[in-house]
Amino acid sequence: MDEEHDFFNDFQQSMRRLGGDFHILETIVPVEKQMEYFKYSEHVRAKNPKETVAKQLNILQSDDSTYEELKYALTYLATSGDVAAYRAIETFSKKEVDPKLTEWTSMSLMQARLTMDAEFLNEKQVFISTGLGGKGNKFRFYAFFRANHLTPFSDYQRRLIEKEFAFSIEKNKGEVEKIDIGENYFSILFLMDMLVDVRYVLVSAADTCNEFGEFIDPRITITNVKIYDAADIQKELRKQ
Repeated sequence: MDEEHDFFNDFQQSMRRLGGDFHILETIVPVEKQMEYFKYSEHVRAKNPKETVAKQLNILQSDDSTYEELKYALTYLATSGDVAAYRAIETFSKKEVDPKLTEWTSMSLMQARLTMDAEFLNEKQVFISTGLGGKGNKFRFYAFFRANHLTPFSDYQRRLIEKEFAFSIEKNKGEVEKIDIGENYFSILFLMDMLVDVRYVLVSAADTCNEFGEFIDPRITITNVKIYDAADIQKELRKQ
């Protein structure tokens, strides 16, 4: 059993022991940006600022507010526990804003929701952070596969990959968001309940495909941190 599999097993056990409600960020936000947000949020709370919710609401709703003002207002309102603050962030998240604020807005909306739930439900609220986020109670995963010996896939093999992986994931109540098949590799972006053995689901699909010619390398890379870019893909293809 490899380290990656051990990690997922440990994570699943932790989820089963977890008390209270857990929340998953639904948008894709790099882990580094999430850490930056939480560090900034702690700084705002530690300052114990005297600004009022009303003042920060005005800043959030004004067309003349600067990037730094909006960044502060979003963070301040997210930790206020105020219903009007939560609704204002929710409304702001649906507007076209400076792209630099998109991920920050997603984080502030999540924190505002956690703060509200903790206050009104009187239950422990847990935020589970992954770079790829999720939807509802499902986590988003990215899986990368190589062709055996890096031999280009045939049209038949491409169709088989699409069919079998979609079937295996959906059979386990998952949801395929994207299958990208290159010349000699393919990747899948999908949603799956964390309590499901994700590796088993993917290995089963690969094994079924390989009954028709052993054309998929048995080594699988699974992550919930990032989607591979061109450089990451080339690095994977160069692995022995």
